[in-house]
Amino acid sequence: MSTARQLHIVFAVHCAAGHTTSSLPLARRLQDRGHRITYVGLPAGRKLVVDNAFEFVPFADDILRETAGQSPAGPWWERRFAAERLFRTFLHRISNGDLDRLLRSCRPDLVICDSLVWYIALRSLSLGIPTISVSASLHGPPNSDIPPGLSPRIPQSSWWGRMEVRADWIRLRYVTFAAKSLASRLRGDFRYPTRMHHLTGEFKRLAKRSGISCRENHTYWVGIAGPHLMLPEIMLCPKSFEFPHAQVKGRLYLGGMIDLERREDTSLLELLDPGKPLVYCSLGSDAHFYPHAPHFFRTVVAAAQLRSDWQWVLSVASRQEADRHRVDVSNLLVVAWAPQLAILRQAAAMVTHGGIHSVQECVHFGVPMVVVPGMRDQPGNMARAVYHGIATGAKMRRLKPDELVALIDQSMHSPEIRRSLSQMKDSIDAENGLDAVIELLESSVPAAREATA
Repeated sequence: MSTARQLHIVFAVHCAAGHTTSSLPLARRLQDRGHRITYVGLPAGRKLVVDNAFEFVPFADDILRETAGQSPAGPWWERRFAAERLFRTFLHRISNGDLDRLLRSCRPDLVICDSLVWYIALRSLSLGIPTISVSASLHGPPNSDIPPGLSPRIPQSSWWGRMEVRADWIRLRYVTFAAKSLASRLRGDFRYPTRMHHLTGEFKRLAKRSGISCRENHTYWVGIAGPHLMLPEIMLCPKSFEFPHAQVKGRLYLGGMIDLERREDTSLLELLDPGKPLVYCSLGSDAHFYPHAPHFFRTVVAAAQLRSDWQWVLSVASRQEADRHRVDVSNLLVVAWAPQLAILRQAAAMVTHGGIHSVQECVHFGVPMVVVPGMRDQPGNMARAVYHGIATGAKMRRLKPDELVALIDQSMHSPEIRRSLSQMKDSIDAENGLDAVIELLESSVPAAREATA
């Protein structure tokens, strides 16, 4: 049963731009229904939220603002100890009552919490606040039919295919232990507020302190991004893009919510040659995390020199990278950030890392893709895009300029890919998951209050 009164809904979203951007269309729909929307999170997410006219309340603003953009000098062990002190201070802020006071000060009727900021969900649940999970990445619990998101495998419906998928899940366990648990202790990797979502040990400790049951595959599961609370969940991705047999209990899909109202600086468009097909290349906002990103950028620059008849735009996500890769090539623009919506309205093809938000926008505008995944769920997104016939794919670290040109040419001129893009868009439009999501959110508050009355 839906509530007729105004609710104060708090969005707690991971501060990466893609996560915030994915949540904005839902936040706007809820605002249009008369609900008050407030965002809570780390200060790095403030600008994008405020630029889109939503209220933002930062957590741990003082300690993170003091260290923003700093690269402390000195030996590696001094930097390691400094980072560990910051991380320990942040953990203390979560469990000493600071986060609870922030949540109480917002007086939320409902918290919609990104699965990556599980520490906010745990404290919200501990306070008795109705909490719904939201995810911007297609991933799920262990499933013998569907490989984990870090795998580029397209599953096959055979006994051998299922064996390969099981091997992928075993490999995920190894990667989680060796590359995350050990690396976090030995080198400090992931022991920073923006990356701590990988740390299952910290999740378990906070869950215990919060009085939340912690049983793997009963109250949480472990995936490519770390532990994932098993709550009612909104997946900000279309169901049509998933593999078959990928159903997750308690999950609602909300695809096709493209933020067409997003504010962008479109002055870049004046520099483009309208007489040439536009090829847009971007690895998203987190390109600095991808070890092979510099190789990718150099490959794009070389490819642009091979095809002077195409207009190229390369977005590298930082001014330093833009300065490093900017060359005197008349048909190539290297920029720190690009107005993606405006460019996709004109693009003949996009070369993308495979972030689900970029994939959805390409589908919306009918833009063929070459998916070159970096990490996280992106290999799995590439597999899904190739499976559904809307993209070609390649490995980033092995990519060569002539190979990239051939893949773009194939995608750009393939009638099959354009037909599949049109069919995918029609399928996503037909999903109409918004009504079910609104019903879930608006009914959660009275249901929770009746249960605790």
